[in-house]
Amino acid sequence: MTKMRTFTFIDGDTTDTREAVSWKKAVKSYQSSAKNKIVTVEWTSKKGEEFSKLQKLPIGRHKKLAR
Repeated sequence: MTKMRTFTFIDGDTTDTREAVSWKKAVKSYQSSAKNKIVTVEWTSKKGEEFSKLQKLPIGRHKKLAR
């Protein structure tokens, strides 16, 4: 079975924890409830290495504007 990883989102004073299989799925599930445009994401890899990343929100596809 796939290994669920724990991702910690630090948004100023608040901290939120999400479980997901991949980093991208965790960020996409968090970004709908985010208040700021930049968050810090911390997680542990399958090999046990600690990672931290400053992420701009939202990520994903940008729709074209109608002209």
